[in-house]
Amino acid sequence: MAFDDLDIDWDYLLERLERLIDLGEARLSRSFDEENIDSELFAGAAAFYWQGDGLRPLLDVDLLPLDQLVGMERQCTSIEKNTAHFVSAVPAHHVLIRGGRGLGKTALVRGLLPRFVPQGLRMVEVRTGQLHHLEALVRWLQEIPLYFVVLCEDIEPAANPEGYQSLLAVLNRGLIGCPDNVRLYATMTDEAAEALTHGRGEDYFGLWLDVPQLDESAYLQVVANLVASYGCGVLDAAVQQAALRWAEQRHGFSGLTAEQFAVHYCAERSMLLAQQQEEDPED
Repeated sequence: MAFDDLDIDWDYLLERLERLIDLGEARLSRSFDEENIDSELFAGAAAFYWQGDGLRPLLDVDLLPLDQLVGMERQCTSIEKNTAHFVSAVPAHHVLIRGGRGLGKTALVRGLLPRFVPQGLRMVEVRTGQLHHLEALVRWLQEIPLYFVVLCEDIEPAANPEGYQSLLAVLNRGLIGCPDNVRLYATMTDEAAEALTHGRGEDYFGLWLDVPQLDESAYLQVVANLVASYGCGVLDAAVQQAALRWAEQRHGFSGLTAEQFAVHYCAERSMLLAQQQEEDPED
């Protein structure tokens, strides 16, 4: 049968399509308008993540004080200064943080919370797969009398071009733009940054921070800090060598590798001490 022979009620079909579009727009609006945005939501938590249809509080945020980010003193000073401007209603930059995986890019942003929450700062984390909601999220946050750092984690222009274009639309001061109470702090791996060589997307960020690879000495210092924070004492030479072997067998010297070793070492040490106490309870 030829297409021209089909008896199609075009008026009815167009009416149904318009109805579907109206329903979709109404659903998207409800995703934001029906969310509870009263002061209690933001009084009960300092960090949130975007789940596509609303904010969810992060009640147990992994925070490492900025002064414990070894080898990142310059980066900490720069991002602290920019954030201090932001929460003081002084013009502040959007920030792009670049570096290898596991080097502490997200920790650099989260570490701002202890200092700036009393000044009205809140943080919303948006994964790369949710970036297409960014324009609507920013429009929604501008109605709230607080300061928001929107942490766009591990943006990947090549893998998620739609989300990346939404990010650029906010940064490029389009029809939506970015309100004065919102700043975007984005993280990007070195591999993803190479894809921007021709796109010049980095130009939309006023502050660029490169997170360096740890050397052996800095790596061992991070391990020592973490082990001490877990209450497992100081590192002796044997434990330091074990930490170095751990790094060799994994992804080299990084904050993530240091954390994984510290967890492993402290767990093993705790189990050994518990076993010794069972064998000799009078000790």
